[in-house]
Amino acid sequence: MQPLTRPHIVAAGLRLLEREGAAGLSMRKLAGELGKAPAAVYKHVSDKRELMSLMFDEVSRRIELPDPGDDPRTSIVEAAQSVHRVLEEHGWIATEMLDGRLLGGATSMRLSEFILDTLVRTGMSDARAARLHVAIWEYLVGHLVAARAGAPGLGPCPEPGNGEDGSEDYPTVRRVAPLAAAMSDQERFATGLRALLDGAFAEPGDPHGTGDAEGAPPVSRSAAGAAG
Repeated sequence: MQPLTRPHIVAAGLRLLEREGAAGLSMRKLAGELGKAPAAVYKHVSDKRELMSLMFDEVSRRIELPDPGDDPRTSIVEAAQSVHRVLEEHGWIATEMLDGRLLGGATSMRLSEFILDTLVRTGMSDARAARLHVAIWEYLVGHLVAARAGAPGLGPCPEPGNGEDGSEDYPTVRRVAPLAAAMSDQERFATGLRALLDGAFAEPGDPHGTGDAEGAPPVSRSAAGAAG
C-alpha cells in the first residue's frame, strides 16, 4: 500500500472541496476520501485551517505573473487577470480570503510584491503605492465574491410599465444595462481595474503618479497588511 503523504492529502482535499464545497470539508471526511483513519491524516496536517492553506498554495501554482513591461498599468492588469482566472475556477478561495483565512499566503505575497515593485519603479512613493495596492486587492477579492454570488453589475432591469412601480424612472439604466450584461466576467474585471489604475495615475496634484496626492490620508498598517 502506498504510504500517505502530504501531497496525497492535498489532492484528496481538493477533490472533496470541489465536490462538496468548504462547508462539506472536514478532516473526518477527508480521511474517508483517503481510506485512512483520521489519526493518520493528522500526522501530516494539523487541522482544517492548515489544509485549506496547503490547498490554496497548490492551486496558486497555476498563476503566472508576466515579466515587467514598459507600461505599469498593463503589467498590473495582466498579473491581476492571471490571479483572477485561477481563483475564479476555485470559488471557495474568494470566500476564505474574505473571511481572512487565506491572507498572507504565497499567492498574496507574490502578487503584492509584483504590484508594489511595479508601482515603485515608476517613481511612485511607498505610501501612495501602498494605498493603490490595497485598492487593487479589495477590487480583486470583491469582484470574485460578486461573481460567485451572481451579482449583476446593474441589477435586473424591470419591464416597461405604466410608471406606478417606477419602471419608467430609469431610462438610462434600461439603455445601458444590456451593454453591461453583454460583457464577459473577465472583460468586466479588466475594464474596472484599468479604470481604477487610470484614475490613480492621473490624480489631481500628482499628474505623473509619482508622489502622494495632496490631502490623502495615511495608510494604516492593518489596512496594508490585510491586502497582502
